[in-house]
Amino acid sequence: MTIIGHAVRTGLLLGTALAATAYAQTTPPADAGPADGPRRELRHQIGASINNAGLQDTLEISWQRPVTTSTHPLRSGAHLSAGVVNVLTPSMDRLGAWIEYAPLSVVSVRVGAEPSGYFGTFHSVLAFQGYDDPFDTDTRDARGAGRAATGLRSYVTPAVQFRAGPVAVRTTADIEWWKVNVSGPLYYEPARDTVLRARGDWLVNATTVALLQRDRAAGGFTAGGVLHHVMQVFEAPDNRIQRLGVIAIHELASPHFGLPHLRATVTAWRYLDDPSKRDEWGAAVAVGFRIGLAGGAAR
Repeated sequence: MTIIGHAVRTGLLLGTALAATAYAQTTPPADAGPADGPRRELRHQIGASINNAGLQDTLEISWQRPVTTSTHPLRSGAHLSAGVVNVLTPSMDRLGAWIEYAPLSVVSVRVGAEPSGYFGTFHSVLAFQGYDDPFDTDTRDARGAGRAATGLRSYVTPAVQFRAGPVAVRTTADIEWWKVNVSGPLYYEPARDTVLRARGDWLVNATTVALLQRDRAAGGFTAGGVLHHVMQVFEAPDNRIQRLGVIAIHELASPHFGLPHLRATVTAWRYLDDPSKRDEWGAAVAVGFRIGLAGGAAR
């Protein structure tokens, strides 16, 4: 059993959809093993989604240090890590930082904060009067442009993960607090496709991914599986969003187009619960790469 790589929250949140590469980070690199020293890594990915339509570019730099020299599977992945991440969409930009502690290979907790700037495009930060106001795409289109504003997303994310042979499973629960500097009383948050209180609001954003992964001897891997996602604003149970979908990931073994560990991810999902999209389908595709340094050698 090995640790399941990077966390889902560093992946693609395509404006309003928890989309494809939000799950691309759930599988370990083919060359991953027990941590043997400090590691630095840069990840970049870009993608697009439909229903809701979105584009997103994510760039992250992280540092990781093992907290044990144990080779036991439950302890070999224990670590302390930190990172800086920038998330850019046509409607906003978030630049934040996080720290993470994993006392065991299968358990971790991450804490982070991301100050945000909204451009006033694509209906971001539209004002609403109540949680039960309609905020579907047609309603937002009829309202016109959004507002320019600044805000903050802060979060705590516990995660449980394991890998046994070809099977990898990861469950995360982002407990988030959002705030923007507008009068409100509520506003439309494009990153979560819901309305939140402008002065501050709590939600939980939980994701489970189960994959079958085939590692190749020459490096890289191919994986496929299922995912489940649910998003719930604490004060607005009627606006619950729940999705069930499938995912496919392919990472190339050697550099292509000058990029190491080039990876493509495709996801499709059905809305089981949603204020306006229940029983509809959505999909996303993304491409990314990672560059790591360990022991002074590029990987």
